[in-house]
Amino acid sequence: MLSIIIAVIPMAKAAGAITLNPTTQGLEASVTVDGTGFGATKAVGIGFGAEAQVNETNLPYSGTGLGPYSGKVNHLPIKPGSFTSHTTMFGGVVTDYTDNGDGTLASISPYFVEGFINYVTGNWSRTSTIDLTGLEQAYSASYTYYTYNVTPAAGVTTGGSGAFTASITVPIVADGSYTVTAVDTQGNVATSTLVVDHLIPEGLTVGVMVALSSVAVVVGTRYFKKPKIKTTLK
Repeated sequence: MLSIIIAVIPMAKAAGAITLNPTTQGLEASVTVDGTGFGATKAVGIGFGAEAQVNETNLPYSGTGLGPYSGKVNHLPIKPGSFTSHTTMFGGVVTDYTDNGDGTLASISPYFVEGFINYVTGNWSRTSTIDLTGLEQAYSASYTYYTYNVTPAAGVTTGGSGAFTASITVPIVADGSYTVTAVDTQGNVATSTLVVDHLIPEGLTVGVMVALSSVAVVVGTRYFKKPKIKTTLK
């Protein structure tokens, strides 16, 4: 009986974590993001700033027959668990799809087979039990994203242990504290805080600036201290 109970308990997602280096940086400068505890060999998206909600209508899509019918939303990365989609068919029939938080979609429609949402790329899809070829469909979506998408253009993928290292560029924002969020396609999420200070020159870090300041002080003390005047007694 115990083994049966254990078998039906759903597996919890891994607890992701990220660290930033440095934790204070200037505009358009580089920050290294190290992540652990994510899904193995999963794509990762990195967002910067506050969460924002959006509603998109008349989304372009493709597909024939039973599907999959698929498309893509406009903002990335997507907060896991926040995505909902609606399909309006000819005659006004509306079908809702909800985000399970692990990259899959659910629906109470008896014609629904399966659906997916990729939090990193924004691609979504759904498959039906009936042939929808030639039927007019209108897709809309609501979801939460992060103000800036700072995912490197080359993409980020975790290794077999669920870890990754990526370099992001600080966007042009006002000075202050900002949340950096990493999400993978499995729905694992981790956050950390970055302080943005425009007084830090591009390419330098706080540590480097402190080191340079120390050198300047030493140099200044050595070369600009008051010279000694020798007197000769007669």
